Amino acid sequence: MSSECSFYCVCGSYNLPAISDYLKDREVKSKIYSKDVLYFKTKKQHKFYEIFIYSYGCIVFWGMSDDLIKEIIQELSPFSSEPLKSLISDRCRYKVMPEGDQSLIDMENDIIVLHKDDTIYLSKLAFSYGLSQSVKLSVFEDSVDKTIEENKSIPVDLIQTGKISLSKQSLAKKIGSLFAERNYINLNNNILDTPEFFWKKPKYEQYYAMSIKFLDLTQRIHVLNSKLDIIRDLYSILSDELKHAHSSRLEIVVILLIFLEVCIGLLELFVLR
Repeated sequence: MSSECSFYCVCGSYNLPAISDYLKDREVKSKIYSKDVLYFKTKKQHKFYEIFIYSYGCIVFWGMSDDLIKEIIQELSPFSSEPLKSLISDRCRYKVMPEGDQSLIDMENDIIVLHKDDTIYLSKLAFSYGLSQSVKLSVFEDSVDKTIEENKSIPVDLIQTGKISLSKQSLAKKIGSLFAERNYINLNNNILDTPEFFWKKPKYEQYYAMSIKFLDLTQRIHVLNSKLDIIRDLYSILSDELKHAHSSRLEIVVILLIFLEVCIGLLELFVLR
């Protein structure tokens, strides 16, 4: 019989040490691995559930119902920063087998198969890294798609009129917005790298690799980078337009100064002589 694993991106980041202290005060044991993931078990409705909280704002719940998930997310909200306007979530099925050599992902049936042993929580942790990165990547994807959608009229304006119909202030704001978006993704891309946890626990990296393949993260990151290139090109177009507008104003000022100088010269020649 299978259960559901739910993974959420809730905010920009979580304060894991503060969460650990909070759980300790409530006599709940927890452990932080590699400074970026906190693991604990909680008892709800006479059952124990395993939860993995990642420093980059994601939580993975194994076997927990939606109502209990909402309760936990709300309980941890004081330890979050930059909360998302709407939660990004996904889910998959898993089952625990009492016998077998190792855990794996059954790609054909879209299910994680866990081998029951004393370190099954570490296998779950390894899979959870990939699951959490997937929903974090979804946040980046949505943000980039929204930015491209908001600016899709720029190439159309260039095709139809040969220029961008924006004021200097609006143009500067667009440039700032595109620059901020590109930098936000680039600065956070390290979240999608192979976690340090696997340097100390290399035998579990195979499970992380399985989850990466299962969720098609490599291809999605490639597509995301291609979309970032589009944003970079839009940024370059707007920057060039702003420079052109500035240089055009300088040319007008120079022409006016030359005209004024000619007028003064003519005045001196014909009137003041």
